Amino acid sequence: MRFTFTLYEGVDVAEVKLVMTWDIQDGKEREYIEFAVGEFGPGLLRLGMRITDAWYTQAGAGPQVTLGGLVESAQAARTLMSAADFLRLRERLFEYIEDFQWRIIGPNSSVFR
Repeated sequence: MRFTFTLYEGVDVAEVKLVMTWDIQDGKEREYIEFAVGEFGPGLLRLGMRITDAWYTQAGAGPQVTLGGLVESAQAARTLMSAADFLRLRERLFEYIEDFQWRIIGPNSSVFR
């Protein structure tokens, strides 16, 4: 499994956007959806991420799923990513997905919001 993340290295700002992408493993679509809706999404909300985008790519190149959300600061994003609860959620997510990538984007990026 490939795991990549890029952390916004600039000044700690009021809000940053977390963007996660992945592909669902063949044959695990039903279990993935149940986990994503029942545990992963609600878990991210409890950890302080305000989900703003959820995209499913049905055809074409690129990741199959893109999930984005806002966190109050780069420091809060670092804290969320290292929290035991997040690490447990991520490990569960890995049971259903592959090619996971993560980016923390600052407000000066052209893709923010």
